[in-house]
Amino acid sequence: MHHSLKNMSGLVIVAGLTVLSGCSNALAEDMEKYMADMEEVHALDEEFTSAADSLDYEYLPEELSSRSVDVDTERLESISTKLEEDILPVTEQMSEEIEAVEVNNEELAEMHDSFRESVEIKRDFARQLDEYVKAYLMSVRSNEELIELSQSFMENQKERDEIIENTDGREAVREIDGLIEQINENSESLESESQLLQGDESIDEKQRHIDEEMMPAIEAHIKSLNQMNLETESAIRIRSLSLEMYYGFEKYYQERKNTMTYNDTLQGLQLQSIIPMKETYQKLDENYYGRIDEIESELE
Repeated sequence: MHHSLKNMSGLVIVAGLTVLSGCSNALAEDMEKYMADMEEVHALDEEFTSAADSLDYEYLPEELSSRSVDVDTERLESISTKLEEDILPVTEQMSEEIEAVEVNNEELAEMHDSFRESVEIKRDFARQLDEYVKAYLMSVRSNEELIELSQSFMENQKERDEIIENTDGREAVREIDGLIEQINENSESLESESQLLQGDESIDEKQRHIDEEMMPAIEAHIKSLNQMNLETESAIRIRSLSLEMYYGFEKYYQERKNTMTYNDTLQGLQLQSIIPMKETYQKLDENYYGRIDEIESELE
């Protein structure tokens, strides 16, 4: 009895060893297949990491500066180019490639899912950062355009004032007085229309107001000046300068609409919520590649 029991326990041990060795063989095969299937994805990931780590994060501006001189647009351009050319395409390709990899081994599937999550975060990170930098650049350019337009208004106004001051012919003075009256009326109307843009209305409401109220008002102002019969050189020059300003107002308010859109995009894409995504995918990667090393050393 004692002898046969000993044999039985011996058998159990042998059977257990056989099962274990079968398991590790299966895992070794699955692992080898997995690493082969993932070769392209891993290579792309290396490419992504190297490009993403070399981005000029320190320079990314967090808030819009009203003084565009504070912004080095060339450095922002180079960040944008790197995202567009070297980073975004790699994340898109990685997302596609990883979907084609099938994993049947439960242990590897869990590890693989965490890496798929990392790839998704990398793609979101690249997309949002790209959108943020582009919107920032557009906003800076838009602000520069507004500053330039404001400067040209001031120059036109200065020249107009000088003509008014230096004109003394009776007919010219009469025509200029009529012009001034019309220009003042137009200015009051435009000023009252632009009040809404300073308020708390939504961006949609403000943009609609520019399109439906302010643009037609400026058109009417242009028409009101063009309909005046003017003979004297001074009055004709003043009208011409005023019309230039009105065409400038049209551009100015179109640009204001653009600025609102870019700034709204930037509000929705807070840099403080994009940058931490980097830490999240790095942690997932650390666990993933660490687990690969563990399994490979277990199988040696």
